[in-house]
Amino acid sequence: MRKIKFTKRFWIKSISIILLFLAAFCLIAARYKYIVFKNSQIDEIIFYFVNGLAGGKSDNLWSAVLQNLPLVFLLFGTLLIPMFDKSSSSLINHMIAFCLKKIKSSRKLTLPFLRLRNQAIYSLSMFLIAIVLLIQSFGIPNYIYALTQSTKLYEENYVNPKTAKLTFPEKKRNLIYIYLESMENTLASKANGGSSETSIIPELEELALKNTSFSNKASGVGGALPATNTGWTVAGMAAQSAGVPLKENLVGGRDHNALGEFKKFLPGAYSIGEILEKQGYNQTFVMGSEASFGGRDKLLTQHGNFNIEDYNYDKKHGKISEDYKVWWGYEDKKLFQFAREEASRLAASDKPFNLQLLTADTHFTDSYLDETCAKTFSNQYDNVHACSSKQVAAFVNWVKSQPFYENTTIVISGDHLGMQTSYYDEKIGGTNYQRTIYNTFINPAISTSHSKNRQFTTFDMYPSTLAALGVKIDGDRLGLGTNLFSGKKTPVEQYGGIENLNSELSKRSAYYENKIFTKSGN
Repeated sequence: MRKIKFTKRFWIKSISIILLFLAAFCLIAARYKYIVFKNSQIDEIIFYFVNGLAGGKSDNLWSAVLQNLPLVFLLFGTLLIPMFDKSSSSLINHMIAFCLKKIKSSRKLTLPFLRLRNQAIYSLSMFLIAIVLLIQSFGIPNYIYALTQSTKLYEENYVNPKTAKLTFPEKKRNLIYIYLESMENTLASKANGGSSETSIIPELEELALKNTSFSNKASGVGGALPATNTGWTVAGMAAQSAGVPLKENLVGGRDHNALGEFKKFLPGAYSIGEILEKQGYNQTFVMGSEASFGGRDKLLTQHGNFNIEDYNYDKKHGKISEDYKVWWGYEDKKLFQFAREEASRLAASDKPFNLQLLTADTHFTDSYLDETCAKTFSNQYDNVHACSSKQVAAFVNWVKSQPFYENTTIVISGDHLGMQTSYYDEKIGGTNYQRTIYNTFINPAISTSHSKNRQFTTFDMYPSTLAALGVKIDGDRLGLGTNLFSGKKTPVEQYGGIENLNSELSKRSAYYENKIFTKSGN
């Protein structure tokens, strides 16, 4: 058997080919990031890769890799062309001739080739170019730079809700708060401020138009702008319930789901759950997934002592069978049915209640289409959103028919912008349309003339929700949020735009790290 000689030429050739394969892999990864995640931050992307794009399973990372491998090898083959030398050209000529069965008459294929030294320079150059493009696509330079900067955002703007003066009405109102997974106004009709020719979510659109809905537009539907470190579910919940972001870099190199391992979840934050608990509210949170995912259970139990009815709870109590599993746990159809039952139970008490829900069917990628949902559109994501809109409206109509509705405020809000960027890019069609997070307040205790032309984030939902319950807030600020009913400037408006505020949110903050994220430690 002939031994392979590991000559200098062999090593240069081998390393060059490996570098070209890595270059192809990095270039396709950059392409995948742009198509699927576009402007999403690296924190969010790591979270969805590690924890799974759906169902909380990490195998979605490998699924993404496998789906893109054909493109990697196609690009790799293309990049290899300049690596052909004379022996390679001869071999290829014989292979082509054999395939055409015209060995004697086959014309020779003349391929361009580089000298060995130039091959090494070429492969290294392609690898470096690919690495730079990949790093740039993930925004890593800006991310690292931001971590070297510090901000006084919290010292200058954060209002500690624990010490703020809050005055509740004599008769306390019930609250029903619905977090809608990835719900944004892009899906509403162009005629009313969305970006769709025909509204995908007509019922939600109507609810926003006929009730109090805060908008970044002069008319029609609009909503909250995406703030840094609020772009995934548990971070969106922290923003809306406590007026603070969830800074991933402080988890110590671990993924978002590692927050569930911490003994204390944002111990320095003070949420609406804690405020209402102190006021004697009964509180329940219903979700069709596992509450422990991402530390949501700790957020809810440590900040309001919620009774959590999640996927595991409903299996334990016989609402669903032990082997039942759909999407993240169980579908939204069941979620709303269980919410009706829980609302009726809570309303039977002589105490006010805070019932909160989290939907999941509209989670990317491609979402979950219930068999009972209509297939009006050709796109599955359209059909799921349309079905979600109908389900929410049906639930709201049911609440309105109940005796407790007169003294109940319903708040509906997207938890964050949708993550399936290719879907939204198609809706926007290359325009400069500003994607915003959906919101509406139904049956609030107060009215306002300041609902339009507002620049705000989901931080502002915190004090605004309390105001909708008739609570008077001294200074109209809680956490990083402003009471939108008051008309006072939000942090976005104070800082002159969402880009400026996000720049500050990306920076290190000793106040946030020592007084909100860790406080007395973990």
